[in-house]
Amino acid sequence: MKLICETCTINRAVAGGKRAFVKTILAIGKGSERKGDETKIMLITTSNKNGTKYSVLKNISKIFTRFMEEGKVTISFVVPEHDVQIKSDKVQLTAFMKVLKLVLSGGQPKETLPTNDPTKPELRLPCLMVGKKKTSILDSPSVLATKCVITNRKNYPTKGFSRMLVHLQISDVKLSRFDSQILLLHKLRSLNLSKNCINSLPRALGQLRLCDLDLSSNCLSDTSWEWLMEPKILASLQNLNISDNGLLCLPMNVIYARELVTLTADRNYIRKLPFALWTMHRLRVLSLAKNRIDAIPETLRRMRLDKLDLSENELYENAATVPDLRLTNEFVLHRQASSLFEIAARAVIHKKIPYALPGLVPFSVAETLRRTPLCGCGKMCFEAKIFHRAKVIVLNCSFITLNANQHLFADCVFCSEKCSRKL
Repeated sequence: MKLICETCTINRAVAGGKRAFVKTILAIGKGSERKGDETKIMLITTSNKNGTKYSVLKNISKIFTRFMEEGKVTISFVVPEHDVQIKSDKVQLTAFMKVLKLVLSGGQPKETLPTNDPTKPELRLPCLMVGKKKTSILDSPSVLATKCVITNRKNYPTKGFSRMLVHLQISDVKLSRFDSQILLLHKLRSLNLSKNCINSLPRALGQLRLCDLDLSSNCLSDTSWEWLMEPKILASLQNLNISDNGLLCLPMNVIYARELVTLTADRNYIRKLPFALWTMHRLRVLSLAKNRIDAIPETLRRMRLDKLDLSENELYENAATVPDLRLTNEFVLHRQASSLFEIAARAVIHKKIPYALPGLVPFSVAETLRRTPLCGCGKMCFEAKIFHRAKVIVLNCSFITLNANQHLFADCVFCSEKCSRKL
């Protein structure tokens, strides 16, 4: 049995010394093909590909399992005088320790058991060495790789991915569905699935702590974006690319990615942007080139962008339609009964409750507040009318890319007729 983990080896015979965890293959099995050879533990790292062997029987003084629930164990060997600290997935580490316990309690390889002795448990342990070569159980130290780039279908791994992967790229291989093996890569931080044919994403994708995610050039126009609501990815995602996916609108769940710094959604069919986009306070780069956008929300003035790309859109002056907002009959709304969420949201505003902090107000009320558009005066407009392409605005942005003869027309909302007259 082998365990992909991180280990720190401490030599008790030497005082002090640097203690650092390194990526390791830890395997338990027979030392060699010789019948009488005893069980050993072999430790292989990228700097020690030949591995270090430790005898198991009568050579382990202590095993510290106090922090087993956290995926941490320490094995103290007699010869050599090493303490091997292990960090791994809790489930896999538990299975490894069960095998070790069985060996220490008298279990032996099945081949050496007497046929008429039913008292001892059967235990199959492979050979760690065949001749002078490592067997397939140890495979290759490539399973410790932290980066994998696949741009050809022939290079797709048949035995799964290394659990140590931090960066994974699977591009231009005509992948038609999301590979569920990716969900097992808990150390993954960068995932590139561009130039494939993926049409849906599992909600479990949000359980990964990804920092960079590239989904460009796929078929995600009809997919669910519920994975963006998972706490782990919301707290970690910094760069998201959803270009060239045939999107008719920007996924609303994107606004909840509070750590997002760069959002790229080029080459789609997006016409309107959500008013709540301004709540993405960490967003600095927004690229929406080659879409069908004819106006942007006025609330974007509240953002501090470094770069905004709106080239090759439909922001032309001759297409602008500015209504006469002084016509009271058009501005007065037919009132309808407010929903309970809206009433609760009004109460939150009236009481000045900091709803942006998690846990202070129910999620549904917080979502109502987040999605409610703002008037130019800063008040929330629960019952306002949206006026398309009402005026030209200036954004707080360092670098804006537009085509010639284009202007930043704004979709506006107003909390009262008085504010509408300020246009």
